[in-house]
Amino acid sequence: MSSAFHIHIGGAGVRIGDMLWKLYEKEYNEATQNNYIYEEVDGNHYPLALFFDTDDGMIHEVQRNKSIKYKKHSFLHGKEEALTYARGKYTVGREVTEQAIDCIRKQIETMSRLDEFVITCSISGGTGSGCLSFLSQVLDQKFENKSKQNGFIIFPSSEMSNNVVGPYNAVFSLYTMIDDLQSVTMFDNQSMYNVIDYQLELDFVDYQHLNNLVAQVISSYTGLRRFNNCDNSKFLSNLCPYPRVKYLIPSYGKMTLINDYARTELQETQFIQYLTKKKCQLYQCPINPYLITSALLFRQKQLNPSFGQYDLTLNNLDHFFGQSSNIFQCAASNYQVLPEFAQMKLTGSYFSNDASIASRFKQLRESFCKIRQKRAFHQWYNGEGLEDCEFQEAHDYLQSLEGDYNSVRSFDNSQIENSNNYEL
Repeated sequence: MSSAFHIHIGGAGVRIGDMLWKLYEKEYNEATQNNYIYEEVDGNHYPLALFFDTDDGMIHEVQRNKSIKYKKHSFLHGKEEALTYARGKYTVGREVTEQAIDCIRKQIETMSRLDEFVITCSISGGTGSGCLSFLSQVLDQKFENKSKQNGFIIFPSSEMSNNVVGPYNAVFSLYTMIDDLQSVTMFDNQSMYNVIDYQLELDFVDYQHLNNLVAQVISSYTGLRRFNNCDNSKFLSNLCPYPRVKYLIPSYGKMTLINDYARTELQETQFIQYLTKKKCQLYQCPINPYLITSALLFRQKQLNPSFGQYDLTLNNLDHFFGQSSNIFQCAASNYQVLPEFAQMKLTGSYFSNDASIASRFKQLRESFCKIRQKRAFHQWYNGEGLEDCEFQEAHDYLQSLEGDYNSVRSFDNSQIENSNNYEL
């Protein structure tokens, strides 16, 4: 039996992991393939996961939760925070990441077969960006592409940020992750706030609500294997037609508050129309969508093999390849960790590989350039082992990635038919 190993990196990644495993625990009795994410020994089940950070604050917070039986190799931390990509990859984070690789190896040795790594982090911070970069390169070398790395990653928001060097960290991380991660599902805090405002009327929104959104998306993805015993590797790989065009935008809905006594379950057509709206995207772009590929992953305990097959909203969506959205079902109840959320009969995630993402890459590149033109904070990176030439290389890579997505927008159907060897 194959298994997935979860890696939660840095403060944001650890918080997401904490929420995710609380959700997995609620789902445990209903899931049929728990050994996909747990090691089961003598009636106990231990998460196949590693939480690591360069400082100890968030790690200790997760360890206080005694309702989940983690293994001793599931936690690792250093003594000081890595604020920059350079500190995360070359100095402060280097030793911690090397220890993390050993912890991962010890847990993987208990598996019959490793299917994939599920990675959560934020690349705005130094730990998430730098440690992810070094770790993903080492894992790729050690496993020789036999196990996929799928990232569920928080990107810098276009309008709000609490880290002035966030654009530096994110661009450097993007530059190094291109060869190692098979897919990158993207989130940003501002977009998630917008989705919560659109779907709910909450007086106060904090990181728990944002982490819950990410956890729900990941749970439904791994739920394809845990509840359906379906090979979920095809789900993400089918969304990534070219090696570099692998950045996915998720949508999630419908959320409802438990004290909303007027709540109603959406019917199939209403649900699909609702979920495919731009307002439900957890990573929102300023221009209209241009779909390359997409997939609807709906979650409902009762099996419904014909769900969405004849829906006009899905069938009328224009795709680069002229195909319709693939449809998958996670046959499970919709559990909630946060007490204010109601457990709905039907929820879903809509994944789109969308060429409009080039507009967000352009915004990120321009933010990077604004700081770099003034040579601001260069000493924070040069003093930790990063060379000047790497600033230009990272910028040029992001510009070429932006060009890859723009070239898809300019590619017409006649070119598709005549370009069997076209590569991005």
